[in-house]
Amino acid sequence: MFQRTARQAAASRANSLKSTGPRTIAGKSVSRFNALKHGIFATRQIMFDETPEDLAELTAEYQEQYHSANAAERELVDTLVHNEWRLRRMRRIEADLWQSAHNLFIVKNIDVTSECSSGDAFATDSSTFERLQRVVNSCERAYHRALKDLAARGHARRTSQLEQSTSTSTSSASFCTTPQAPPPAAPEPAPATPFAAPDTPPGPAEACRIAAERALSAAVPCPTRQSPVLLL
Repeated sequence: MFQRTARQAAASRANSLKSTGPRTIAGKSVSRFNALKHGIFATRQIMFDETPEDLAELTAEYQEQYHSANAAERELVDTLVHNEWRLRRMRRIEADLWQSAHNLFIVKNIDVTSECSSGDAFATDSSTFERLQRVVNSCERAYHRALKDLAARGHARRTSQLEQSTSTSTSSASFCTTPQAPPPAAPEPAPATPFAAPDTPPGPAEACRIAAERALSAAVPCPTRQSPVLLL
């Protein structure tokens, strides 16, 4: 298997930083039509009064709103664009059909009247309006079905990413929450003993006082050892 060297990998990273797409206004205006060069966005999608600029703008809006993560999601986004484009066309067609029905009513009733209401126009060519409505209903069903599927896929992807992030955070926190042994208790201070020798030798006056206290305590007899008193 071919293995890239460190120098080749560094050169590849440097080239990727330079390939950031068009930056000028002219370059961006040209790149807008990239989506029209393949798939359902071929130039044959442009009919009569439609323009490639409008289709490219619609495609760019949907691609910016829905960041496709795989081929299946890209197909769903293409379906949204395709049916939105057809619905726009059907609205223009409906306006033309009303004008055609108006003219047809006038031709049929030229000896009776020169005016035509909306009801007269619809009654004159109602079957055409019904066929148009069936096309509109089909486009709307396909649009909303793709929109629902795309939203479900996006929700599932976000949930999976959230679960992975939570699992990673939990595993990382387990290393930080290892219980530690409590610090050793401080030793209790030793009880003070009477006449404990100080750290520094006492002065002459203090030494005399301590000696006098010791002599006095030795000279006083214990009350329990006193001799009994003889009563004469």
